[in-house]
Amino acid sequence: MNTNALLKRYPGVKPFETSERDLFFGRDRDIEDLLDLIWLEKLVVLFGKSGYGKSSLINAGMLPEIEREAVPVVVRLGSYSANAGGASNPSEAMALKMDEILSDNPEADFIKTLDVPKTLWHQLKRKQSREKRRFVFIFDQFEEFFTYPLAEQQAFKEQLADLLYTEVPQAVRNLNDRLTPEQQRFIATPFDAKVLFSIRSDRMSLLDSMKDKLPAILQKRYELRGLTPDQAREAIEKPAAATETVFASPAFTYSAEALRVMTQKLAETKASQRSGIEAFQLQILCEYLEDKVIKGEIPGNRIEPVHFADHIEEVFEGYYQRLLDKLSEEDRTPAQLLIEEKLLFEDEKTGEARRLSIDSGVLLSERGIDQQLLNQLESAFLLRREATATGGFNYEVSHDTLIAPILKSKGERRAKERAEAERVEAQRRRRRLLALVTLMALVLAVVIGVVLYVLILLEKAKTAEQAAISERDNARKALAAKEIAEFWETYNNAYSIATNLQTPNCPRAEDVRLIDSMQVRYPDSINLQNKIRDFKEKLKAKPSCQQ
Repeated sequence: MNTNALLKRYPGVKPFETSERDLFFGRDRDIEDLLDLIWLEKLVVLFGKSGYGKSSLINAGMLPEIEREAVPVVVRLGSYSANAGGASNPSEAMALKMDEILSDNPEADFIKTLDVPKTLWHQLKRKQSREKRRFVFIFDQFEEFFTYPLAEQQAFKEQLADLLYTEVPQAVRNLNDRLTPEQQRFIATPFDAKVLFSIRSDRMSLLDSMKDKLPAILQKRYELRGLTPDQAREAIEKPAAATETVFASPAFTYSAEALRVMTQKLAETKASQRSGIEAFQLQILCEYLEDKVIKGEIPGNRIEPVHFADHIEEVFEGYYQRLLDKLSEEDRTPAQLLIEEKLLFEDEKTGEARRLSIDSGVLLSERGIDQQLLNQLESAFLLRREATATGGFNYEVSHDTLIAPILKSKGERRAKERAEAERVEAQRRRRRLLALVTLMALVLAVVIGVVLYVLILLEKAKTAEQAAISERDNARKALAAKEIAEFWETYNNAYSIATNLQTPNCPRAEDVRLIDSMQVRYPDSINLQNKIRDFKEKLKAKPSCQQ
């Protein structure tokens, strides 16, 4: 039996799909509380750190429950690109998704003939029927919305506000006397539309720009925190014991000590200490252990600490490389170049990086890339594919948590490429010099030729030594850049709190200490020093944060 074609119990970096709802555990309370909030409010914001499982909660937790009461419509806007295919703006993307999911109601055909601006309200009104009057629009990874031009953001806000809070637009009311009684009754029958925005915690401040049209946007929020130890144990144990489906692995168990060590190790990360265990890291570890079960490396199919405890950090750090290693040698290099050079945007000034969603046609034009390889990368969960409204596909790196290991791999690869290029160039220069020495040896005395050759070799040794020193310095700079890049998340959270004068909240003491230590450790980083000075000034200006 080909186990690669069978279902895995843990998705790893890939978010849970709705079809995997029976493997999604540990979030029952979040599902219940968020669902109550959605039914009570028109607009709800789900926020949480990347890696905590917002997409999984939506796909495997919320959608099955929402489908019992309403019609869910999941919208992925994707990052803005002037040359991207499909929807050109957020309003069009939402309208196209409505057309894809919902069929028109023949009773509402007259709406198309009304001489009024065609908005999202009109689009949804055409879908309304006796059976379908309640709709929940879910915008996953909503931070992508803020990459669009401001004019398009403004148009979307206005149309969404009408959709949520206007039963009948004034332009339609003005045409009421031209409608038949049946048409008037249809227009007067309201639909119930709700919106759920899912966004990363470090991008929450961007929502302030929407308050002019959606003033309640930050009033009803739900934070998805990390898993508690009890929730983590449920998410670890229950998928391993499932037998209702044929899986790639046989059912297996965890010893009590293995569960204790797993939850303890997972809770030791910096992020987990602040707000619970990251679902992403849990899935990576569990997927790693499931693979060992599949390979027959776990005696009695019972996980013990010996199977992971002494190399758990390598499991996390090497995840990206392990996925690449599953590819053939022929495909590995073009896949690595595609991911590291084309599907990530890296701001060299700030150290921030983000995923890019790129049309498949653009990717297929890259050297060594064909559809089969894209399919392999999707199957390996390195890439995620999203359908476009025009029938094509966009691809992106499957999860934000892969950004750091991808950037690390990119830096190491580029360093090796530079070293190889320098080696080749050195060989070329050596061949030229040797040829010159040979020519001179024919003209000059043998002794002079030998002396010149020795001097050349000494110079090359000095150059090699200098190159080694340069590589060492570059490596140190890369490590410092990585540390500073990871620091920005803590800084941005603390800065957002310090500048929010509407709340008495103050940045966490440990975050302030980290900011102080970074100021001392990197005195030569002008950008970092300016940012920290700005933060401290903002903190001093906030009365509630003064002792």
